[in-house]
Amino acid sequence: MCKIVVAIGLTVGLGWIGQATAADLLGRDSSGNARYSERAHKGNWERGKEELTRELKIGEEKGFYRRELEKLGYQVTSVNYDKPDYLEYEVVKGDQTYEIQLDIDKASHRASKVDVTANLYKADTTNRVLQGHKLADREKTDQGLFHARNSRFSDRDHKSSWEAGKEELVRSLKIGEEKPFYRRELHKLGYQITSVNSDKPEYTEYEIVKGDRSYEIAIDFEKNSHRANKVDVGTNMWRAKETDEALKRNQDKTQAKR
Repeated sequence: MCKIVVAIGLTVGLGWIGQATAADLLGRDSSGNARYSERAHKGNWERGKEELTRELKIGEEKGFYRRELEKLGYQVTSVNYDKPDYLEYEVVKGDQTYEIQLDIDKASHRASKVDVTANLYKADTTNRVLQGHKLADREKTDQGLFHARNSRFSDRDHKSSWEAGKEELVRSLKIGEEKPFYRRELHKLGYQITSVNSDKPEYTEYEIVKGDRSYEIAIDFEKNSHRANKVDVGTNMWRAKETDEALKRNQDKTQAKR
């Protein structure tokens, strides 16, 4: 009880209790949530991206890419686009996921560009596989995985909005401030803190949500001054349950308005 009372008292003093979530009020630093830290996963993810970029060479027909992905141990979990000139896959291997974007030349039917990118807007089937569930038999082909509504999960379609949000965060979350400043600034910008993955004197990590966008905020603090000497705004690919729930609530609200 003491911890809760202290946290709430601090929140009132900072003047934004009305906007805080339960996780915010507790200032929770769950050791379990540390597994969602992008810093912990980034090395493996980058190595996987390098392998995919190397193996998924341009100049091949569509069928080559699914075969190559399966040979590399990846499972295709969503087909977001399947057009004569553009094909987009979501793929999973272990706890790693990527979006594979293929531009197809209409005349030769061969790939003229291959991009391996972060998969931030995951399809439901991708989330299921990441949670350890298997795809149904009918979902194991491109035809079974493709639905017109899957285009809403395309990172290419969301990229400009996500990048604009990142630029605003980078601009607003300036270094040289003490820890309370960053919570206040995030709430002022309309973000909900959905997970505290780490809360140490020298390092704090938040997952945040606004609309359909999510970011990971990683802040390094100088031990003597207690002020930030580094602030990173990351992709938040490995999300806590609370973050996914907040994104789902926002998605449901948006669909209800249509």
